[in-house]
Amino acid sequence: MHMIDLTGQIKTGMWSYEAPFPNFTLRPLPEVPWVKGRVYCEIFEGMNSQTGTYLETPAHYFGNDNSYLVADIPVEKLVDIPCRVLMLPREAFAGPERTPVTLPMLLSAAEGNIPQPGEAILVGTGWGEYWDAPDYLSRSPYFSKEAMDWLISRKPFLLGSDIPRWESFEHPQGFFEAFYKADILLLAPCVNLERADTGFFSLTALPLHIPGTSCVPCRAVLRMTD
Repeated sequence: MHMIDLTGQIKTGMWSYEAPFPNFTLRPLPEVPWVKGRVYCEIFEGMNSQTGTYLETPAHYFGNDNSYLVADIPVEKLVDIPCRVLMLPREAFAGPERTPVTLPMLLSAAEGNIPQPGEAILVGTGWGEYWDAPDYLSRSPYFSKEAMDWLISRKPFLLGSDIPRWESFEHPQGFFEAFYKADILLLAPCVNLERADTGFFSLTALPLHIPGTSCVPCRAVLRMTD
C-alpha cells in the first residue's frame, strides 16, 4: 500500500506564526519524586492549536460559539476521504518574493482531474521542502482570489495545501469569509505533496482529540487508490 505522510515535524526551533503565537520547545520532564526509579517523558512547551500541520473548522473565522469545532467532526468523516491532488510547478514559486497561486495554474493542473463536490482538494506547490528554512513563512506562496474562488466553487469537503500562509498581507485577496461560509475544512501546511503529483488519492487527517478549539494539530496521510 503506497502511503505518503503529509505531516510536518513538530520540533524545537521549528517555524511558528508571529507573536502572540508561542515558539515550540521540546524538553525532558524533570525527575518525578513520587515514582521509584527514573521515568522518561517530554514536555511540549509553546504548542498551540496551529502548531505544525493542523485541521481547522469555520469556527476559526466565526468564533467557537458560532460554528462547530474540530472535536464535533465524526471521526469516520476524516478517514479515507476521496481526494484530488493538484500539483503546481515548483519553479513558479522559487523567486525571492511571495508568488500567488493563480487560476490558470489550477486549471492546468486540474485538466483531466477535475475535483468533484464533496471530495478533498490538496494544492501542492513544493513548499513543504522549505519546512525548516528561515524564510518558510516570509516567502510562502499565497492564493489569488480568482484561484480561491474557483476552489470554493468546486464545493470540496476539505481544502488543503503545503502553503503555510494562504493570504497576502501585502496584497490582501479577501477570500476567507467566502471560504468559511462555504463550510470547508482547512488542512495546512502539509509536506511531501510533490511525492503525490497530480492525481486521485484517499486522504486521512486525524486531529488530536482536544475539545473546545477550532484548530487541532493532526496526522495526515495520503493513500494511493487503484
